[in-house]
Amino acid sequence: MSVLEVKEVQKNLTCPICYQLFKNPKYLSCYHSYCEECLEKMLVQSKIICPECRKETNVPDGGVKEFATNFFINRLVDDLILKKKVAGEKEVKCDDCDADPVVSFCPECNIFLCNACHDHHKRKKKYGDHGVVPLTELRSNKDTSAIQTKVKIPMCKPHDEQLKFYCETCDKLVCMYCTTTEHNGHNHDTTKHIASKYRTQLQNIITPVEGMIQDLSNAHENIDNMMKEIRKQGDEVYKRVDEHYNELVEKLMKQKDQVRQQVHDTVSRKEKALTAQLNEVDSTKDELVNMKELNDALEKSSDHEALSGTKQVINHVQQITKQYEKLTKLPVQLATMEFLPRKESLPQFGHLVAIANPRTSEVSNFPAYIFAGQKVEVTIITKDSNGDLCSIGGEQVHVELKSFTGIVTVGKVRDNNNGTYTASLTTELVGEAWLFVSINSQQIKGSPYSTVVRNYKALCLPDKMMNNNGKIGQPWGIAFGKNGVWAVADCSNHCVYVFDAQDHLFKKLGSRGTKNTQFKNPCGVTFDNDNHLYVADRDNHRVQKFDVDNYMLQFGGGGSGDSQLQYPHGITAREGRVYIADKGNRRISVFQSDGQFCVSFGSGQLGGPYDVAVNGKNQLLLVADNSHHCIATFTLDGRYVSKFATYGTSEGYLYYPYSLASDLNGYIVVSDGNHRVSVFDYAGKFIHCFGSRGTASGQFNAPVGIALSPNGTIYVSDHSNRRIHIYSNF
Repeated sequence: MSVLEVKEVQKNLTCPICYQLFKNPKYLSCYHSYCEECLEKMLVQSKIICPECRKETNVPDGGVKEFATNFFINRLVDDLILKKKVAGEKEVKCDDCDADPVVSFCPECNIFLCNACHDHHKRKKKYGDHGVVPLTELRSNKDTSAIQTKVKIPMCKPHDEQLKFYCETCDKLVCMYCTTTEHNGHNHDTTKHIASKYRTQLQNIITPVEGMIQDLSNAHENIDNMMKEIRKQGDEVYKRVDEHYNELVEKLMKQKDQVRQQVHDTVSRKEKALTAQLNEVDSTKDELVNMKELNDALEKSSDHEALSGTKQVINHVQQITKQYEKLTKLPVQLATMEFLPRKESLPQFGHLVAIANPRTSEVSNFPAYIFAGQKVEVTIITKDSNGDLCSIGGEQVHVELKSFTGIVTVGKVRDNNNGTYTASLTTELVGEAWLFVSINSQQIKGSPYSTVVRNYKALCLPDKMMNNNGKIGQPWGIAFGKNGVWAVADCSNHCVYVFDAQDHLFKKLGSRGTKNTQFKNPCGVTFDNDNHLYVADRDNHRVQKFDVDNYMLQFGGGGSGDSQLQYPHGITAREGRVYIADKGNRRISVFQSDGQFCVSFGSGQLGGPYDVAVNGKNQLLLVADNSHHCIATFTLDGRYVSKFATYGTSEGYLYYPYSLASDLNGYIVVSDGNHRVSVFDYAGKFIHCFGSRGTASGQFNAPVGIALSPNGTIYVSDHSNRRIHIYSNF
């Protein structure tokens, strides 16, 4: 091996930390290897960060020495040292007696020999067939590939035996004695057999890697080509931008010359007019000065002299005086020129279009269920490859709803010219459906979106009616918490029942009384974002708060002052605030979740607020005004907005509304004294209604509580029939 070849091999066997040949190299978890001593220096709080890939490796309790040794690199280093000795780059001494000079090398024993040891080696019977090679012959032979160190089998320290076995149970090399002692009964075999088995497994696993490497090579090439294409495209756009703006600059310079010429012409015209005015003023002034001087002279003249010219002077003075009176004394032109650059209205002469990326664009508000025959609108938000919002439109957006039968309803798309698009569609099909949204013929992130189309025109019958085995007395308010948990207030039993997502009772809170966790005719219930339960304790004029299992606090108290309540009915929690239908005070009272009073509103606008809910579609507070037979709407800070519905018994009208609920899709459900449930959209437009007075399935007797589960199922507390209706097919 030549000196250059040795140096080239040495590069690959050099530790990246100390830049020396590896010494007892150890594997990290990322399979990069470093000298044991170098790893000791890098150890920080039982962790080592790989200098090459930055992956973190936990150090075993025994320290760095417990890492697996890279025997392969060790052997290559030994091979390199051997070849350097052969090449004469490293001092060579006899491996038997440490004498020199060395005359030969035994490849079988992997040792250099002096003259004496060479003869001794040849005489020994067990070494007699070894092909000992003279050192001069080795150095003269350029092919040194056959010169390799003999594989050294590591030794077992406790037993001083070669580690010729491998324990698969412990993942450890062991000696023969180890297999009969601490590894007795484990799954072990010879290193040769286990290595052969693992090589076969590795080969089976590694075979697909070639395809992966090729796939990634292709990906690298495609990405690299795309980078080149982007740079090329960028250069072309740079060129077009320069050409466009250079042309604009040329036009602007022409416009500049035109404006400057206008300034010159205007100044010339004004100067000409003022020059003529100056000449006329100066001429008149000069004549007046002359007349005055002539008058001074006549005063000093004799009578004969004065009579000879005074009459002419008088006539001339009268003429000049008339001329003076007609003369314009103020400037006939003013300095009124001004250049208005209009910077604030300078047009955008061009812009770079960031093309929307379907992989990052998304639909913002597709509902989990929709009604057949009702128009539904969704918003498509386009984003570029970086995930940044696009600010302009112009993309080809296509929306279609496909039913489970394969029938397609194509939506209409409106470009809002700000990077968003509004798609609207109406379908008459009922059942499961999927919304497909594409941008420039590519499906966007999350597409298709699943939904359920419901037929509100069909007769609504409950899927289930429950009364908790007859234990429910007169149910009132219902509310949903997290993970499908829901609660109902039982007015006559003066308690609150809590059920799981499968409608199984797992908690009962309260009894009749005035103490903590006691109630007198509880009405409204609600959960906040932390799954805390609030109960409107009507006849105790207060609200109690629980973490479902334990009492936390209470607030309110009978009265009409701030922080006081009178017969609170409905209640809802939103973003750290609790909104209460304060029926006796004819207002909405708002408290913080810790019970601190915030504000009250609605006095003079509400007759008898029975229930409150927040419409997630337009972020308005909805109030069931029992006395005014309508739903009043307020902003969350208390500003009155409007109302919908009015007194009546026909469809779309309300008669003493008891309770209401709303979901994130904007649908509003209201129960009222017509013993039915009415459904409105978020704008207050009537959609449909179901139910009538009676005791049969689907009939009510005072449905005073209502709630919508996250999947759109309606729960109605049928107060006087002492049961709860559950609808999923409305």
